[in-house]
Amino acid sequence: MQLLMIIWLGLLQFSAGFGILMLLKIYLKPALCISVSALIGIAVFSLIPFLLQLAFVPLTGFNIYATIGVVCVLLNLKSRKGFLQLLNAVKNYRFSVRVYEIPFLLLISFFVFVSAWRCYYFPPTPRDLVSGPEVIAKYTIKEKTMINSVFTVDLATTNNQFKPPFITCLQIIYKYAGFPFGQVWLSVVVIFFLVFLYHVLSLRLHKIIAGLLLIIFIAIPEMYAYTIMALFDYSNAVFFCLSLYFLFEFFRHEKMNYLVLSGLLMAIATYIRSETLVLASFIYVAVVFHYHRRPDFLKNSTRGGAYFLVPSLLIYLVSIVLYINQYLPAHYTVETLLNKNLLNVSSFYDRLSNMTGQLLLAGDTVTYYAYFIYIFLFMLCLNIFDRNVLNKTALNWLFAVFAVYIGLPFVAYLFPLYDLDNSTKRGLFKIFPLMLLFMANSPVLISLSDGIKKWEETNSERL
Repeated sequence: MQLLMIIWLGLLQFSAGFGILMLLKIYLKPALCISVSALIGIAVFSLIPFLLQLAFVPLTGFNIYATIGVVCVLLNLKSRKGFLQLLNAVKNYRFSVRVYEIPFLLLISFFVFVSAWRCYYFPPTPRDLVSGPEVIAKYTIKEKTMINSVFTVDLATTNNQFKPPFITCLQIIYKYAGFPFGQVWLSVVVIFFLVFLYHVLSLRLHKIIAGLLLIIFIAIPEMYAYTIMALFDYSNAVFFCLSLYFLFEFFRHEKMNYLVLSGLLMAIATYIRSETLVLASFIYVAVVFHYHRRPDFLKNSTRGGAYFLVPSLLIYLVSIVLYINQYLPAHYTVETLLNKNLLNVSSFYDRLSNMTGQLLLAGDTVTYYAYFIYIFLFMLCLNIFDRNVLNKTALNWLFAVFAVYIGLPFVAYLFPLYDLDNSTKRGLFKIFPLMLLFMANSPVLISLSDGIKKWEETNSERL
């Protein structure tokens, strides 16, 4: 029964996400379309209980699932043509697995199975979850509102009850679906993100290299642990990466619908972790640079900024400023968390130095992130010394890596509570998919992949 419910919720999530892609007239290859649609659908689901709460609608199972059904129908009013195209593409798709792919796929499947099983079988235990989203979701089921008796308890030692309602909403939906621990949605995010990454890697690289890189990415110890613990950081990294992928697709194809989708995905990343708004502002530099030599520079960069940044700003104002200050009985003033001495920038340089020395290049680097960062740096140096000219897509991903590298210490400079050993350590999850996709566009690996493909074609002809 629970398996059927997972499939049913997955279909609804795909439906919601696919509807948004079709409204934006974005057509992707089948695997990318299915994975991106499912991830967008999860984001849509996470907004529904929150919006019902803002409208003071009781959060009963019927109200939530009826709203989900209505939203899915409305989003797909103009999806018939796109759905038929997808069906034809799937029907004509020649699915084949080469022998050399099997070890990689088996190992990836093993990692995913272990993660999904533990996520399903074990109750949520992280302090940030059980003192915030999990307990609020549990009492929402009883009291039919997220503004429930949890806020009558003295929680002065934590601020987890004030964190964005992304996890709370998904926990509510899955608890109503019959999952007592709720956190099965995290496995859906993980699986479809890995499917997305594998197919994006395979667009440029031979599948041997794509599979090897993906295994190295999955095996990042700290990040893999958060495929089991339903906290904010893994999901935030997923939607941040998706946003940048479609932003860079906009740079390649000059289609405004890609920029609109990028802005919506960045808004979801901001909804999950509000400080992402600061990083989005850093990324906006790439939008400005994209237009810097064009006529009507000011008009185009302003319009691009509106599409990219305004959704994130709006969702921040609604989920943080409005909801916390006007709905919750216990207020949490974000302004009190700001650095009181912004003219003193030494804290920025200290955090940059400590992050680099203790997390990225030395200290606990291998313990937390294995050798992934060193592999990225090796590939970067290899391209430089080999005098390979980085293509625009690789440069875009490299800029994104740099933006996160500078942006996280800047967030800590603005908000001193954004500490090194917890917030910054988990915030670095955002940088790893960007490093991975830089390597996917690395001239050295692309050249190596082309060589393997040519050798493969030559030997297959001889056979």
